[in-house]
Order: sequence, then structure tokens, then C-alpha cells
Amino acid sequence: MARGSVVNVASLTACLALLLTLPTANASIALTAAGITDGFSLSSVVSGIPTNVYGPLGMAIAPSGNLVVDVIGEAGGFRNSVFADVNGQTYANKLSTTGVIDSFPPAYATSNGSLWGSGGASGSNAGKLIKFNNDGTINTVYNIAGLNIQYGLWTNPVNGHLIGEGAFGLVDVDVSTATPTFRQINNAPSDGVTVSPDGTIVYTSQVAGYNIATGALVFGPIFISGADGMGIITSNNALNGNIIVNTNFGQLIMINPLTQAQTIIATGGTRGDYTTPDPNGSLLFTQTSEIFRLSCGAGCAIGGGPSGVPEPSTWLLMSGGLAALLFFGWRRQVQP
Repeated sequence: MARGSVVNVASLTACLALLLTLPTANASIALTAAGITDGFSLSSVVSGIPTNVYGPLGMAIAPSGNLVVDVIGEAGGFRNSVFADVNGQTYANKLSTTGVIDSFPPAYATSNGSLWGSGGASGSNAGKLIKFNNDGTINTVYNIAGLNIQYGLWTNPVNGHLIGEGAFGLVDVDVSTATPTFRQINNAPSDGVTVSPDGTIVYTSQVAGYNIATGALVFGPIFISGADGMGIITSNNALNGNIIVNTNFGQLIMINPLTQAQTIIATGGTRGDYTTPDPNGSLLFTQTSEIFRLSCGAGCAIGGGPSGVPEPSTWLLMSGGLAALLFFGWRRQVQP
């Protein structure tokens, strides 16, 4: 009996500790002092999104310039809702909404004049590649032998290919022809993915970088608790090449690719998950019932194309011990 009492107390203590680490439903993410110093700004794009345990799912800026978001918390579930690409909206401001065939949890990206989506890991479209119309309705579902795309999808800014993650690992999908074709990159697992601005490296939610052409590991992995969606900074200043990570625990973390130092630039939020680049240079990222915009100032973009400045993979090959020492104190190091 005494032994059982000790176990119960220990279990209760562990549960309470876990609850204290989880973000609350009404929390709101805010920049840290480090994030403000580094020139970041945050703004709400859409609030009041019908909630579920995951929050809004796949999202992307469609060719029309509007934001398309997959929402499963609304009555009927699995709806693509369309918003203007402006700040300060609520869910009631949506331009349209349409039910779509269940795909959970999908990821979206825009390429070759179309909006594309993954089929998620479950549902009738699981693993398939989907083309959407600008209003979020389904145009075509591609059931391509051997191709499986589930959680992650990002457009290679150099050649327009879709880089996705599926049951068999990372894939490179060419959507420039009437029927998409694909090539398996490797069998690396992931959730969110992003692509370096020079189009050569895919980064996974394990914060690991792989050469898209060869599949070889060229960066990391770096452990960040709850790491999910990401984006890479392109700028003409010291932030160039840094990796932004949206976490499930209400934080945005920036990683210096040279020193691998982690800087918490925003905290106090809810469950973070998806990210997508905006053509205006900002990075959109999800919380439990809201979509935010992260901007990094003039001459700086997150998740966009090449800047003409070396990318993380290039830096790692070029840098030696001296370079690492020079940059080691450049970023404040904060553990997640």
C-alpha cells in the first residue's frame, strides 16, 4: 500500500509538470527581446479559426494572391477557406469556403501557376498529389504509382519542383507537365519541410538538411522539441541563411547554421505547426486557432528565392575552425 501511494504521487507530479509545459488555448505568441533586437515583427493574419487539436492545416498563397487554408474544426470539417492576404482578419472575413474530400493532414504549396496539396496520411486521398483551383475546390487528384506525399510540401524556388515528404521519405515532384512526375530523394522521415533559397537543400522537421540531388545528409540533425514547419531567411545582413522553426510548444526558434546556436525569437503561443512563404517576403505560420505573419525587415525575406549570398550548405563547406570561432558569439544561444 505504501509503495502504491508513492507511485501515485510521482505520477501526479509528472502529469502536473507536463501540463505546465503545454501552451494554453488562449495564449498569444509574442516576440522575445532577442527577436525584437534582430528586427523581426509579428502580426495576426486570421484569428478565430474553428479550432481542433492541431489547428489550421495546409495553407499557401494561391496564384490569385489569396490565402487558402485547410480547416477541419468547422462544422462539416475538411474545408478550404480563402482569405485576402492582409493582416487583422477574423475567420468570419473569409472570402469563400468549400468542402473538400477528406485528406488528413494535408500540406499546400503553389507552383507552375497552380495550388497543390498533399493527401495527408489518412482519408480517401491519403498519399496522393492534389491540384486545387484558386477557390480551394479540387481540380485533379493524381494517383501516381510509387508517389506518396503526406505531411510536408514546399516549392523549390529555383526550378519550381515540389519537395514533399511521404510514407517512403522525401520526394522531388516535377509539376511542369500535364502529368506530374517524381523522383525519390531518400527515405528520410519528416513532418514539415522547407527548401534552401538556392534550391539545393531540403530541410526536415528533424532540423536536418539533405542534398536534393543526391539525398546525402549535409546538415544536422539538431534536436528541437516539437519542431515542425520551417522557413529560411534570405537577406543582405547577418541573418542570411538562418533557419526559422515553428514548434508545437508555442515558440519560434532561429538557428544559426554556422554555430547551430538556437535563439528563441517568439514565445508564449499555442500549438504551432504549418508554415508557408508569402511572395511579399514574410513567413506565415499557424497556431491553434490563428495564422500569424513573421517579417524580418527591409531587404530580408523568409522562405523565398536566392539572394546571391552563400546558403547554409555552402557556408558549412567553406567555413573552418576560424570562421566558427568568429561567429560563435554572434548569436545569443538559448536552449529550447
